[in-house]
Amino acid sequence: MFYVKLASRNIRQSMSNFLPFGLSSVVMFLMNLMIATILFSPSLKKLPGWGNFAMLLGLGLIVLTIFATIFMVYSYRFLLKRRTKEFGLYNILGLKKRHIARISILELLMMFLVTVVIGTILGIILAKFLYLFLIHLVGENYFDLQWSPLAVGIVTIMFACIYLLLMIISSCSIHRHSSLELLHNASKGEKEPKSRGILALLGIIFLAIGYYLALTVASPLDALTKFFIAVLFVIFGTLLFYMSFTIWLLKRQKKNQHYYYQPKHFITVSSMLYRMKQNAVGLANITILVTMTFVTLATTVGLFSSINGFLDDHFVRNTTITIHATEPRSTALIEQVAEKNGIPLKNEISYELSPSLIGTMKDGTFKNKQNLSDLTSVNFMTAKTYERLTGRTINLKGSEAIAYPAVGSLIENKVTFGNHTFEIKSKISGIRNFPSISMTASNWLILIVSNKEQIQPILADAAKAMGSPNKLGFETTISADMTTTDAKTLQTALSDYRANGDKPIRHINQDKKSTPEGMPPTFERYDDMHEQLLSFAGGFLFIGLILGFTFILGTALIIYYKQISEGEQDKRSFEILQEVGLSSEEVRQTIRSQVLLVFFMPIAVAIVHFGFAFIMIQKLISLFGTTRFGLLLLTSTGTIAVVAAIYYIIYKQTSRAYYRIVER
Repeated sequence: MFYVKLASRNIRQSMSNFLPFGLSSVVMFLMNLMIATILFSPSLKKLPGWGNFAMLLGLGLIVLTIFATIFMVYSYRFLLKRRTKEFGLYNILGLKKRHIARISILELLMMFLVTVVIGTILGIILAKFLYLFLIHLVGENYFDLQWSPLAVGIVTIMFACIYLLLMIISSCSIHRHSSLELLHNASKGEKEPKSRGILALLGIIFLAIGYYLALTVASPLDALTKFFIAVLFVIFGTLLFYMSFTIWLLKRQKKNQHYYYQPKHFITVSSMLYRMKQNAVGLANITILVTMTFVTLATTVGLFSSINGFLDDHFVRNTTITIHATEPRSTALIEQVAEKNGIPLKNEISYELSPSLIGTMKDGTFKNKQNLSDLTSVNFMTAKTYERLTGRTINLKGSEAIAYPAVGSLIENKVTFGNHTFEIKSKISGIRNFPSISMTASNWLILIVSNKEQIQPILADAAKAMGSPNKLGFETTISADMTTTDAKTLQTALSDYRANGDKPIRHINQDKKSTPEGMPPTFERYDDMHEQLLSFAGGFLFIGLILGFTFILGTALIIYYKQISEGEQDKRSFEILQEVGLSSEEVRQTIRSQVLLVFFMPIAVAIVHFGFAFIMIQKLISLFGTTRFGLLLLTSTGTIAVVAAIYYIIYKQTSRAYYRIVER
């Protein structure tokens, strides 16, 4: 009971030390619980596409748990350092280290109980508001969130593991130091770090490699494979940059006598130089968190805002019917069934297109091997189809072709497929009534040729390379405007028909393998796809905003910890400087110079990181169908502006704590 009372008194009397840690603990518990409550609620299964939601929420919960562990360890180590003097006094007054460790463990147990109680109450309440926000994003109207006790149990167990880790850290720290070390550890100064040119060079090399990977991605799939590698290089490069390159730069400034021997420069350079080893990790953490905020918010906001643009590019009419054969009766079958059911096909258009050939193209030669760095998709269209879509007459002789590089570019005048070469007669910039997107390839090329017979050998070679026993043939696409009811009626009516005739599918020999000709026509509806994309992109944006808020919160608390710890270290130094003649105005100017440098260097570096990552982000987002550079640039710029404004507010608020400590 004595130790319980002592631990309770310590928390009450050292509330200024425990409060930041306690707030961070409650907020991390709260964020995890809100996500877990929605994830494990039976209400989630009542939403369309709830499987996608569950996957995104599960990934978000994992990321938040990892972040909570890292951040709470960081927060507790800061708290532990501020209390080492207190632990040292306990040891001198007769308490053994195991008794001090017991007090520390009891304090953590009390903080854990407070975290669970407050976090659970607030989490259950705020989860309902968060669920309403999610429902609004995905365009649904089911607002009843059912509470799940399982969510509270899982999050409580996760945080119990985190607090167990903190107890281990506390016990090891107390047993590792002697009484005098504990007594003087909090006020122990830093030695001037050595300038490590090799590490500085290594940091620049790591950053250069990360930037190079970002700049050289050519396709979305290539970006997907290189993204995490680039992130690792940038993270390690950022840490080495602050630990080594900044020290090298400060020492260079110190050697410059004209610059160094000025009051504000002398104090700023000296102060930062002696603490840069300690500052480096904090500055690197802030930079990485701000960059993560930029990337997370820009990606999710950009994806959500591009849904309509993608659908406009994909659909030339509100309903698309794809027929997996080009027999004479293919389109006639659709029209006959539609007429029989009294369904009008308004603004009807149709076109024939070959299956996509996926491979690489170098110097105009197409190869079937799939290299992610320059993935190319090629489709063939006949001159007759082009004339029907555009109303323009073209004359192609022999092996002549017209090229439409829908995505990417084509500079060659010849395109070769095995033993077949096409002479590029001209290049066009678009085709009316035809989609203009490619979601996976860095290049998408449409070749308009004279007739189908010219490319049959190419399709036969492609089928052989794929190991397919079936012959590849053209597919017919019909686009028309129709109501949702008519579209569903037509799809139901066509579900029993093969694409190349009116023979019901149930009459096909079941022992034979299914072929494209034996498949019914497939339907795509603008409204249906809009609902699916809104469901996915809304959930993605929801998780992005949660993670973005968490990263900003982590940034704010790290900055606050830096201000408090550095203010206490600088207080005595500035008192001495004022005693030897430095004016209050010079002190304020010096403090301002130092704080501005420490605060705005991370966000400047983060903006540079994001500038290089932007190219990779654009490629990654195109996996989901959007290729609009201008819209992504606009949303990214807006994201940077908003986060920078929040960062500035954090700077203004936390810098006041530094000024209050330092100024006499």
